[in-house]
Amino acid sequence: MMNSKPVIIFLFVILTFSGCKKKEESWIYCVDCELVEWAGNYDGTGEYYNDNPPKTEVDVPVLVSIENSSGSILKTTVTVVDKFDATFTSSKNDDNYYYTVPGSDKSLSLNLSKRSSDFKLTGTVKIYRSKSDSIIVDKSISFVVYKQKD
Repeated sequence: MMNSKPVIIFLFVILTFSGCKKKEESWIYCVDCELVEWAGNYDGTGEYYNDNPPKTEVDVPVLVSIENSSGSILKTTVTVVDKFDATFTSSKNDDNYYYTVPGSDKSLSLNLSKRSSDFKLTGTVKIYRSKSDSIIVDKSISFVVYKQKD
């Protein structure tokens, strides 16, 4: 009869150490982040929509630059590579994880998330126009971008 003691010990060791894998920290909204944490350069991709002619493209390269030049003023430039650029300047007077800039012909919506020392922006830019009593979205980009390390 075979000695089952070494097999049991081997299985015990394997099962014990297989559960020791470090879990990856998840992204959390950056509540109480200061403007300096928003500022920086980000890159990633997004889903681009163009109304003329109606077309959607995925995995379009997106660059976002956020500058905090003075006080509570943020200047945000979103570049959809080979498609369009949009610049927004507005004040951000709170520590919320979201930032929204409405406008008469374009809008910006951003959410900032953090994981350890990494930052992620999810957002949408819409370029639109009014026609009669309707708003027509000419172009939009919904994106996920990650802050570049200095």
